Amino acid sequence: MYTNSAAIFRADIAGVLEQAKDWESSLIGTRVMPILPVATRAGQYPVFQLANGQLLKSGDVKPRAPYSQFPRGTRAFTQDNYLCQELGVEEAVDDTIQADISRFFNAEVLAAKLCQRKLLLAHELRVAATVFNNSNFTATNSTVAYTTANLATMNVALDVELAIDRLLGLGESRDNLRVVMSNQVWLRAKASTLFQNRLRGAGISNDTFLNSSEQAAAEVFGVSEVVIGRASYDTAPEGVAYSGAQVWSNAFIWVGSVSESGGGYFGGGAGFTLAWSEYGPVTGVFTYRDEAIKSNIVRASHAVTEKIVNANAGQLITTQYS
Repeated sequence: MYTNSAAIFRADIAGVLEQAKDWESSLIGTRVMPILPVATRAGQYPVFQLANGQLLKSGDVKPRAPYSQFPRGTRAFTQDNYLCQELGVEEAVDDTIQADISRFFNAEVLAAKLCQRKLLLAHELRVAATVFNNSNFTATNSTVAYTTANLATMNVALDVELAIDRLLGLGESRDNLRVVMSNQVWLRAKASTLFQNRLRGAGISNDTFLNSSEQAAAEVFGVSEVVIGRASYDTAPEGVAYSGAQVWSNAFIWVGSVSESGGGYFGGGAGFTLAWSEYGPVTGVFTYRDEAIKSNIVRASHAVTEKIVNANAGQLITTQYS
């Protein structure tokens, strides 16, 4: 360590250390439920369901005799609705605090970043609760429980393939399928013998089994992408010591269709984050003055709702993790 009796430590030029600096990079909410702008805060849209929509009926096509009609079918749709909720958080930046710490960093800029972080965390938690929810999607137990004792017999790839087969049985496509799991489930999957055997079949060398990428797993599963939920957050109230928890549960793996093609409700996909476009940016940051407390107020807000538009486009695997 450098020492010099004439040297003086200058805290004012040493910068500022921010813990959890790159936390946002672990977020996957919009990769599971992509942003879909909507023109109105609340609205309705039509839904063609398998039964009353007559989507996959057989036997309608029949021979036609001369001067007779072709068979005619009927089709009906139901209405679903949504309501975007205004959500946000504010932080005050006192003039005295701003002046005092301006040699380290811009207090308003940091306040804006941390307010936006809270907004993004709340969205991530809502997406995780919506997707890993057996009231929204059919859940089926894994063939073998995902425990350390079962590393030789648990079969993640087979469980995913069976989930895909159930999707196909509901008339869904293999296109744009994504597999979503927590980081802990992913670590256990990589350590399992049968998954490693699948990696060999995909041409992955033995040396890289435990460091295998999501891209390699996507090839093993036969899907477009594997998405790992790695975000953690503080469950303790403000002012209380940090108590960490992971956003994405170990209880489920989700296999489903995710559409980012811009086709809207009819472009495929199990669900979207509907964002009211007239409100402003998806994660807008604003400031205003509160002279009574001699502070600039930094606000992060948006008007969104997480909406499942096609429950048949997703399947849950209950991992039986322990």
